[in-house]
Amino acid sequence: MTSRNQLEKAKTLADIRRVCRAMPLTVSQMESFFVETDSARDPNQNARKRISETLEVTPDARILLYGHRGCGKSTELNKLLSEIEDRFIPVSFSIMDEMQIVAARAEDLVLVITYRILKTAQEHGMPLKDKLLQPVLDFFSETVLSETECRDGTFKGGGGFSTESGLLGKLAGLLFQITSEIKYNAHSEETSTAKLRKRPADLLAQANLVIEAVRSGLPENKRLLVVVEDMDKLDLKQARDMFVRNTNLLTGIRTDIIYTIPIFLFHSPEVNAFKHHFDDTVNLPMIKVMEPPEKITAGFEIVRKIVLSRIREELIEAEALDLLIRKTGGVLRHVFDVLHEAAVMTTAKVPLTREHIQYGLNQLRRELSLQIALPFDPLPGGPESVEQLYERLAQCSQKQQNGEKPGLISDSINQILIKSCAMVEYNGERWIGVHPLISDYLKVLGRL
Repeated sequence: MTSRNQLEKAKTLADIRRVCRAMPLTVSQMESFFVETDSARDPNQNARKRISETLEVTPDARILLYGHRGCGKSTELNKLLSEIEDRFIPVSFSIMDEMQIVAARAEDLVLVITYRILKTAQEHGMPLKDKLLQPVLDFFSETVLSETECRDGTFKGGGGFSTESGLLGKLAGLLFQITSEIKYNAHSEETSTAKLRKRPADLLAQANLVIEAVRSGLPENKRLLVVVEDMDKLDLKQARDMFVRNTNLLTGIRTDIIYTIPIFLFHSPEVNAFKHHFDDTVNLPMIKVMEPPEKITAGFEIVRKIVLSRIREELIEAEALDLLIRKTGGVLRHVFDVLHEAAVMTTAKVPLTREHIQYGLNQLRRELSLQIALPFDPLPGGPESVEQLYERLAQCSQKQQNGEKPGLISDSINQILIKSCAMVEYNGERWIGVHPLISDYLKVLGRL
């Protein structure tokens, strides 16, 4: 039986349901299913090569990787880690797994990074020096443990760590206790985490002490590389708080680190408030499958190749596959979402037809249209009505129909529309396109 982490090329309808899920490729799946896409994104840049070269020449490099949700960032990062595994020990995790995304804070992220670094050290059996860890344990013990626990030593570490594992295990267990509060009790002001948030400079200092201790136990010629994924899923206000207001916390962690970052922040007037504090900002552009008004590009065949690396060609009609690629606008997540929806229809059969794909596209169009809304927390100088969002979409769609490529506008309207994926930035040439399904929706509404 095929395990969850293994993929085999789909041969049946049931296989399509299994392999066509919007999930990044793991290292073990790369050989069979990875397709190079640089030529369809930006032929003048290879994102993985640029990151690797920045890491090579910059000690403790702080790197931002940005691109639309669903463009393939996680797959590219997994590929990168496999390519540099001889030089780096990765500490890679998703912010979605470690905290409530609606309550994410920079201070909490520092705590999570500290814990994940310690956990990685223990998993690799690194010989860390107690004299480097003791001050960190003392700091967190004073803040977190009760007087009774500190006095009689009754604390038992969580998350598979215990006092029997030595100082490293005890510290990791204590941090597991703290980070569990971040994940399950983020809104309470009565937790240990709430107390620690008031001491951001101290948190950063402890994180760097842990990094120093772990470096002492690294194998020769190896460096530590932290990769924080899914930060592009932050809401508008949270992303601003994290990257604009707390830039110094994110850049103050003294090790090589890659943060994924929401693309909409690069359409903010505040972009220079954080961008130049990082050593490099690397873009993973969307795959461009069409140019205005209806010109097919090389990216069209790249997406076709990606789909047919997952499923046999005879499982989908050629006309249906063309429709799928054309209407998903190069967003790989949407490609696989639509395929999966088509394959779970009660009338689904192979080969999948145009009608099956259209059903999946209709579901996606409905989902995208519902996201065209004002944010819960208004942005400074933001739009006052949803009508302003639709007016911008109609203007850009009309330009595309006339063969123009709408230019970039750094304002809150574009930030909202880019976050919802109603608008897509094709960064190789730095132009904004309305998602094909949203253009169809505008026609249904009579706005085009």
